[in-house]
Amino acid sequence: MALTINAAGFGTLAERTGNADAAGRAEAQAAERKSIYGGNSMFADPVAQRREEARKQAWNVVKNAWDGDKYIDDSIQQRRDHYAELEKLRGELRTSLSDTDQEMENLREQFQVAEDSEEQQDLELLKKEQDYQNGILHEGLTDEERERLVRIHKKPLTEYQSNALDINDRAGNLKRQLEDAEHQMMDDTANINRIKLARLKEHPMVDAQNAADEIMDAANKEIVGMLMQDAKDHVDEQMEEAQKKAEENMEEKEQREEELEEIKLERAIERAMLEGTDEAVEEAKQIKRRNETADIRLDEMVDITSGDKVQKDVNQNLSDIKSNMKVLEADLKGIQVDEQV
Repeated sequence: MALTINAAGFGTLAERTGNADAAGRAEAQAAERKSIYGGNSMFADPVAQRREEARKQAWNVVKNAWDGDKYIDDSIQQRRDHYAELEKLRGELRTSLSDTDQEMENLREQFQVAEDSEEQQDLELLKKEQDYQNGILHEGLTDEERERLVRIHKKPLTEYQSNALDINDRAGNLKRQLEDAEHQMMDDTANINRIKLARLKEHPMVDAQNAADEIMDAANKEIVGMLMQDAKDHVDEQMEEAQKKAEENMEEKEQREEELEEIKLERAIERAMLEGTDEAVEEAKQIKRRNETADIRLDEMVDITSGDKVQKDVNQNLSDIKSNMKVLEADLKGIQVDEQV
């Protein structure tokens, strides 16, 4: 019997369904992703494992049916072999019976008993009685035959009759063996025909092959889903990585902007302290309002209206400016830095 299941994988079975192309494309994409993304075995191993599980399951279904079918074939062959043995035995028994018939005829000729003699007629009835007692003759004796046997048993058997009954007894044993052999041969023939008829009705191999196809088709669909899910998960992972990187870049940008604002604020403060103009002070205030940072406290650095240390520093800067830039002291003394800067 031929098995059509492909034991190596999906192959022939997948080609019978509309999922074959989808499975091929999905697996090709998975293989491509594997080569691109550093050989990640997460795409390949579950697919290979599921395919192997389905292949084994399908193969077991077919194998069990094949084993059952082989058992039936073996049973039929055993019966055929048994029939052949019985047929051979039947031939041997028939030959032996033929030999006993010839032996009986030789015995009659030896004693020179005529076929139509009373002695021979009595022997024939005695042989019939013996066959009936040995279970060889299935129909019973008639009343007339029973009455006649009563008369025959009242006189002793002749030597010829005694020897002939011994031969008939051996022939009876051969006939029983022959009958039993023929009954067994009839049973073997009937059983073989019954098994063949049952096989035609049940067709287990066809059912098993269909079941195997269904198993492989279901696994094929499942694998397509697995591969599609893997592809989706990979895309989601890429998007998450891209979003994370964008957030990191945004944080870096914000940090750089904060640092730039701090530098701008420091320079504005220095300018306000050096120039001492309302314009410079206002610019510093605006930068400070834009950059509400806790690291740089503009009010601690430029509030010349509060604190002896700050006032002293401002006065010192003013003195330096007067010396270097020859600015009128009266103009500079009017500079006031708002304490909220």
